[in-house]
Amino acid sequence: MTLDDEDEFEEYEEALGGERRRRFQLYGLILLIGVGVVLALLWSRIVITIESGEAGVLYRWVSGTEMNQIYGEGLHIIWPWNRMYVYNVRLQTKERNYTMLTQGGLPIDLQIAVRYQPDLRLLPLLHVTVGPEYLNKIVFPETEAVLRRAVGQYTPEQVYTSKRGFLESIVVSSLTNVEDRYVIVDDVLVRSVELPPAVRLAVERKLTLSEEQKAYEYRIGIERKEAERKEIEADGIMRYQNTIKKSLNEDLLRWQGVQATKQLATSPNSKTVVIGSGKDGLPLILGGDR
Repeated sequence: MTLDDEDEFEEYEEALGGERRRRFQLYGLILLIGVGVVLALLWSRIVITIESGEAGVLYRWVSGTEMNQIYGEGLHIIWPWNRMYVYNVRLQTKERNYTMLTQGGLPIDLQIAVRYQPDLRLLPLLHVTVGPEYLNKIVFPETEAVLRRAVGQYTPEQVYTSKRGFLESIVVSSLTNVEDRYVIVDDVLVRSVELPPAVRLAVERKLTLSEEQKAYEYRIGIERKEAERKEIEADGIMRYQNTIKKSLNEDLLRWQGVQATKQLATSPNSKTVVIGSGKDGLPLILGGDR
């Protein structure tokens, strides 16, 4: 091989090596781009952020749900083939409207607010047995069932006029099935009660007449008390007069008249004229203006 051939061979090898390096660089760039795209697509499955007031339950593709660990607030890194289920574990309130039948078959509309929260200690069990839709699967259905049993025992008037606390206490005390399924029901509030228009008007009219009757009874009671007071007052005056009559005589009356005459005669604002005497022997007193 001549010198020129060797030079050409070396140039060929250098060109081939450069081509290989460019290919490797291109492949590396493609691989990096692919990895970046995959990371971008799976970022939400790999990097999990659990906010304040939340907790997570991890489902592993190989072994299933982790029953012994609850993931708290913060940043968590998991494999993309696993999945983190995040639950709101704060005390929450949700409202729902129900139409129920009262005693006698008349319908009534109730707006109910349920205050609840999942039991944090049993969150994996809640996830396995019920799942994230526990509110619509157990809380509201159980609340509705208890309410229907309670409302069916009362008339529309009783539900409409009674303090709504009796319904709330019945529901809260009866929701044991919900707590057995790892959800804590703190309270059930009856926001509003709506009757059919005709029934509502009849109930309101009855309530108005009842209040008017109470007002009349109250006024009659006052008049009766006033009559009793006047009767007692008259009896006291009569007994007083009877007592006074026993102690009065002509000499006492004459002496009291003399005392009264002396007081009138010595009064600086009176001018008196004494003319003879009255039938009881007392002087007749005339004022200065008469």
